[in-house]
Amino acid sequence: MLMKTMLRGACLALALLLLAMSFAAAEGAPKGTRENPYRLGDVCAFTAEVLADGSPRRSADEEEFTAVPMEMRLDNYLPPAYFAGRYRQGFKFDGTEAGAQVTMVNGGEAEIVPQDAFWLTLETEDGAQATGFQLMDAPLLGNYGVTLQPGEEKTLYKRFEQTPEAQAAYLVLTWCEGGEKISRYFLLEERAIYPTLENGSRGEDVTALQARLIELGYLDDDADGIFGPNTEGAVRAAREAAGLDDSGLADDEFQFALFRADFPAAE
Repeated sequence: MLMKTMLRGACLALALLLLAMSFAAAEGAPKGTRENPYRLGDVCAFTAEVLADGSPRRSADEEEFTAVPMEMRLDNYLPPAYFAGRYRQGFKFDGTEAGAQVTMVNGGEAEIVPQDAFWLTLETEDGAQATGFQLMDAPLLGNYGVTLQPGEEKTLYKRFEQTPEAQAAYLVLTWCEGGEKISRYFLLEERAIYPTLENGSRGEDVTALQARLIELGYLDDDADGIFGPNTEGAVRAAREAAGLDDSGLADDEFQFALFRADFPAAE
């Protein structure tokens, strides 16, 4: 019981910290810079210009190219413990394997191979860069040449070495547009998993949920830590505003969206 309480407290503290950092960053540097990187769940929209062979258009002198509107979202950081827990017995891992899970959407009219069309690299806090392994469709033993058809969305993985001496802090997306390279930074951070809350749930997690619903104007009640009909109604309304079903369930997906700085307030 003590361990669960500590774990929930840690999740709450992390959520509040991320929320505070998001508000602070919004007032500073442009989105996607090192000073104000994209965070978990943020969507970066960009247009990758690619040549007939699928490679980036590195020079404006290359007049035959296709402009492909894209979106990328960083979903999670996969720490060495993730790989050790799943793959150590079958592979000679040394405890330094890490990865980033991303979602990419092809909004254009041409098929592309993400691995060929743009770059995903790693960067430490002091600016040291590393290429990591190729982008693929599984954390390990995936397809390196995975394609994205027009309108298609896929989850992809970038694996790399993570050591105390070379601690990657950012995932860097670089593409070519107008014959020039453009880069955007994503902060590597592991996402907290929120416990599912429903009518009848009690405790600190419910209090945090209610406080956020009150702040956004969905709940006109006290944050008393008791998930009752009023809280359920507020969750239904907030889920609908977020484009989710109105189940009244405060699951991980819903809470992750709710605690983000850009969650829509009640109208």
